[in-house]
Amino acid sequence: MSGDLLLRRRPVAADDFGTGYSSLSHVHRLPLDKIKIDRSFVADINHNPVSYKIVKSLTGLCDDMEIACVVEDVETRAQLDTLRRLGCHFIQGYYFAKPMPADAIDDHLTKESRRLEGTGAKVVA
Repeated sequence: MSGDLLLRRRPVAADDFGTGYSSLSHVHRLPLDKIKIDRSFVADINHNPVSYKIVKSLTGLCDDMEIACVVEDVETRAQLDTLRRLGCHFIQGYYFAKPMPADAIDDHLTKESRRLEGTGAKVVA
């Protein structure tokens, strides 16, 4: 039974990592598949060296632990460029799209895929 349970394990993510109740002890104890870096570090990543270094450290930690690193609440091209230089591959935020009704998502993803064609970037839904 335990083998079946492992095969059906759902992905586990630590949301808003670095704030509140999330901590390094979760990385150590939980079977995490991804860490979502809290928006508070992204908001001033280009103006606050401490925020930059925290994001850089967390992306390095994720690489070392072989778990995905998702950066949330990216709102500007400057933030996106900095995050890409740091090696961030999973980035979400208003820079890409604002919340939308469920029936608009397919059309939006199709348009984004066409827009990104040939750039090396891809839409991950």
